[in-house]
Amino acid sequence: MVIRVNDTVLEDKGRPAAISLAVYTLRAMEMWKRHVPDYDCAMIMIAVIAITAERLLRSELDPRYGPLSKAIDLDLLGKCNVTSIAHATGLNRETARRKVNDLIRRGRLARLEDGTIFFRSGLTQEAAVRELVRRQMVEIAAVCERLLRLGVLHRGTALKLGQAPAGGNPS
Repeated sequence: MVIRVNDTVLEDKGRPAAISLAVYTLRAMEMWKRHVPDYDCAMIMIAVIAITAERLLRSELDPRYGPLSKAIDLDLLGKCNVTSIAHATGLNRETARRKVNDLIRRGRLARLEDGTIFFRSGLTQEAAVRELVRRQMVEIAAVCERLLRLGVLHRGTALKLGQAPAGGNPS
């Protein structure tokens, strides 16, 4: 079973759907903000995850690296630097550099000699980080439930390659 967007209902209930997404986004940012000095730093932390680790979602992840409580081999992660962070966050390069340096001083990020930036060793193993992920998952479940109740999302079946969904686009 998969979750799909019902485009017809979205046209009729786009406002409550958009509000639900905005509320979730704000809550997620507030949760991140509790662990760093400001929202720019929260965005930098999120960007570092996306830039370095998104590739792990493209194939089957070795089960050893599934739990946050286990350290991950840095060779599995993508390269991240101040320029890529600035591009991902929309911050100018100097602001990104200054904020990254602050996060390094605070023990949230680390930098290799070649300029590669990543979460400092042991950060994802901390209970506070695992709790942050758990709380965000609770919020995601709540927003999905709300969107399902609105009818904007619906449970469907997986499509075979080349098969069009009944009555809508393949969203």
